[in-house]
Amino acid sequence: MCLMALLLQSCMSFEEPEFVSVNSVEIKELTLQQITAAMNVTVHNPNRHNIIIESADVDVIIKEAKAGKLMVGKPIQIQARADADCNFVVRLSTREAIKAGIRSINDVMAKSNAVKLRGTVDGRYGMFRRKLKIDTAIKPKTKNSGTTI
Repeated sequence: MCLMALLLQSCMSFEEPEFVSVNSVEIKELTLQQITAAMNVTVHNPNRHNIIIESADVDVIIKEAKAGKLMVGKPIQIQARADADCNFVVRLSTREAIKAGIRSINDVMAKSNAVKLRGTVDGRYGMFRRKLKIDTAIKPKTKNSGTTI
């Protein structure tokens, strides 16, 4: 009975992780149809359990236009009550990026721009699985040297 109460309490005290800032974006592959980039994002875990992010279905919105999808390349572990710099894979449509006025990494990393993330992330904490809803705008932390699209 005590074990059940303890398990329920740990479920009820879960807080959503917070996407804090975009630290860097690096183009890995560029074709006429698609841009594949590595995006490093600081994520804060306010919980007393480690969280493992296993997959994501998150739209990347830049300059109010849906530019692509954020994905998890391999599972990401975020320590309890800590910030972690997490590497995500971002796939952008070249056409949508140009339509949004994104001509270089500088456009993405400009301090005036917020990168909006909207969707869900599948995570695990302890023995529990949870679909985490993401709907946030995060500011770039630094400005990268531009690679022209």
